[in-house]
Formats: sequence, structure tokens, C-alpha cells
Amino acid sequence: MAKVIRNQWVYKKTGHWYRYLPRRNDTSKEFDYEKQMAGPEHFPEKMEGKPPKLWLVWIYRNYSTDSAYIKKKIEKLFGIDAEPGKMFIFKNTASQNAELWPLKHIIEVRALSFPNGEPTIDDVNALEVFPDGRCVVDKHLACEPSRLNVVDSQKQMSSSYLCSRLRSRYNKCQDIFETNVYTAKNVTLIE
Repeated sequence: MAKVIRNQWVYKKTGHWYRYLPRRNDTSKEFDYEKQMAGPEHFPEKMEGKPPKLWLVWIYRNYSTDSAYIKKKIEKLFGIDAEPGKMFIFKNTASQNAELWPLKHIIEVRALSFPNGEPTIDDVNALEVFPDGRCVVDKHLACEPSRLNVVDSQKQMSSSYLCSRLRSRYNKCQDIFETNVYTAKNVTLIE
């Protein structure tokens, strides 16, 4: 006689009892790169030359269809408001590279280079970063933070005010008809 399976029982309203086996969990799980030896240190193609100090990284495609753990990693590295095309700079360290590695199908990574030499603390306001990885120090971009004028919110026009002004201008340009009840009394049509 066969052994009776006594794992779980489900009661049905019809009065019948049905026996079933536990179902497998088919949801996608986070891939363990270290356990599978598939991390950045195991990558067969090594970078030639001296490694860069910094990486220029941006998201190049929409990640809304990716799994929840990928979204958590993006939120951790790029923030809650991460959007494609926004550039970020990361250090080239082993721990940072391990964080970026699972996102390699979503992000673009470029080495950050300094053709004019590395910037100093005085050059912070005069930096320009290009998508090809160049970081250029341009003195024409420099601005003094003390000379910047902050707009007073009381003197700034609100969106509702601008909408009403534009709507009134638009209404003035509408066609005038004799049969229109909204046409002013002192307006006459000349043909």
C-alpha cells in the first residue's frame, strides 16, 4: 500500500476535502553574484591601462518593469527621483563597483577624465562634465555664490496669475459675431 501524503488539507464549501502538495515559488529572486562567481572581479575582460578614480554613471532606460530588488538598488544609489539621463559621479572602489554591478543592464558607465588637469577646491564652481566622460575646468563658467540673486517668491508671478492673464489675452483675440451674446454692445462689424 502506498504511503499517504499528509502535507496540507484544504476545506471546500461543498463538503469535500482535497489534498494538495505545496507549490513551488516561481517568483524571481535576487541573483547572488558572489556565490555564482559572476561579480566584477570575475569579469574576463579587464580594463587596459590605469584605472580611473571616478565613474560617470547615468540610467539610460526606463526601469519600471524591472524587479523590486533592482528598483531598491536604484533608489539606494541614485535616489528616489532617479530618472533616465541624469548623470551621477561615483568613486571607483571595489565596494562601489559591487553596488553598480547588478545594474549593468540599466546604466551606462564611463571613466571620468580630466583633460585640463584635476580640479582644485577653487574650481568647483567652474566645472563642466560632458557625457563622453570629460570633466573640463572652464573659468568662464565660474560664478560667485554671493553675486547670485535669489528670486523673491512675493515678487514672482504665480501660475494662476499667468494663466488668467494669458486667458484674458486669448479671449480678446477670439472672433466677433453679431449673434454672439458675449460681444460687447459698442462693437460693430464693418464689411
